[in-house]
Amino acid sequence: MNQIRKKGKASPASNLTETEENGTAENDLRLETILFLSSSKKNSDRAKVMFILKNIFGLNVREISESTLLSQEAIYKSINRAKASFRLEFENKPISVITKKTGKHEIVTVEEILYAVFNIGFDSFNNKIQSIVNEDLCLEAFAIAKELFKKYQQDSTKNLLALFCFHIGRIPAKIDKGKLVSLFKQDQAKWDKKLMSLGFSYLHKPEKLNRFYIESLIASKYMTANSYDTEHWNEIIKLYELLTKFHHSPIVKLNLCYGLHQANRREEALILLADIEKELPNGHFYYSLVKAELLKVSTPKQSETIMASVMDTMEQTIRKEYLLENGLITL
Repeated sequence: MNQIRKKGKASPASNLTETEENGTAENDLRLETILFLSSSKKNSDRAKVMFILKNIFGLNVREISESTLLSQEAIYKSINRAKASFRLEFENKPISVITKKTGKHEIVTVEEILYAVFNIGFDSFNNKIQSIVNEDLCLEAFAIAKELFKKYQQDSTKNLLALFCFHIGRIPAKIDKGKLVSLFKQDQAKWDKKLMSLGFSYLHKPEKLNRFYIESLIASKYMTANSYDTEHWNEIIKLYELLTKFHHSPIVKLNLCYGLHQANRREEALILLADIEKELPNGHFYYSLVKAELLKVSTPKQSETIMASVMDTMEQTIRKEYLLENGLITL
């Protein structure tokens, strides 16, 4: 960890071609350190993830809180306990000896960490990131995921790389003249076709389905759809319903809920929305937007109240401008 800090953050590649073809010593060191910490038998997987997000990737506690849906206080306590536990467990134990024993469990933990890092970068609520996308963080997660795949050749990692490619490929169209642009209105000519092709080359149906394969399928369907009609949304709904069997996340359910709304299955969407509310913190940004959208026709006053509350708490100018100009939900 000291070596990583001395080097500073691993310099992201200037473009994806370079990242794809040349792993860096910093990324290899980061991967080895993450695998080392992930092998801990004294810390829970959740504690490992939070500790690594904070101490290896330098994310702040607020960003970790938004990603994990845990309170900032709980995260502080978990990281401090993990720090003490790691010291006791790994004192005088060389990294290389432990990482040689890396198994499936450690690889899964690293995948979850890289997935979290990428998502925080792709949809950043950090006020310092004016464009919403922290591209450096996205490319960093991509580069380390590629190192992980080179070492262990896991289908789940390959599909994680596919997911990263599909998302990074549309970054050039996500912001236009300083304005946030919804996926449905993006200029597809600006999407990186080479990255989309690379994404499809990574996309691989495993013998046993996993969440990254299903998420990659969803992303690919959004990017290849001829139109976002009811038929499209019903296909998306089926995939999200399948995804809920592999990943019991309220965010997955929220995406499913939005899909139901878009497919004109409003009553199903409202029932699911009521269930999701119990699992998310009060005032969750995307939950509030979905709820406001669902209530816009039936109870417009309540919808307006929710949107006003979102605007009051939103600190990023680019998001405020988007909501004011569109009143829509971004993907």
